[in-house]
Amino acid sequence: MTTARLLVLGVWVCGVTLLSGHLALTWRAEKPPATEASFFEGLEYEETALIHVPIIADGQVQGYVAAQFVFTADARTLRQMSVKPHPYVRDEALRAIYSNTKVDFSRLERVDIDALVQTVKAGVNARLGGDLVKDVLVKEFNYVRKDQLRS
Repeated sequence: MTTARLLVLGVWVCGVTLLSGHLALTWRAEKPPATEASFFEGLEYEETALIHVPIIADGQVQGYVAAQFVFTADARTLRQMSVKPHPYVRDEALRAIYSNTKVDFSRLERVDIDALVQTVKAGVNARLGGDLVKDVLVKEFNYVRKDQLRS
């Protein structure tokens, strides 16, 4: 008789365990996890290396512009790309600064930074064939005259 009661007790414990496990799983599955959407969800900030652009006037190097940029792009797209956009951002920035004949750095005029970053953004997106770069920010922008350089 004790063996029969022990067998029934074992079956009852197994049944209660299975039923409670099933209820716990279905109760958790019905309740979706609360997610908090961020304003910048999915965007990633990427920093470029410092570039040095020679400023040439009258056939000679007058000085150098040292510039560094930060750009934002979709994180998922960045992970899927085989070629990273960093070299394109640096190249477009170098081209925009080097080819800008409106600014005379020897007279220390203001540079239209908004136009510069828009030019860089449009150039990179055109070269990569999509709207990858969302925004371009300037981290550093300095001009050093040739006579200020150490030999």
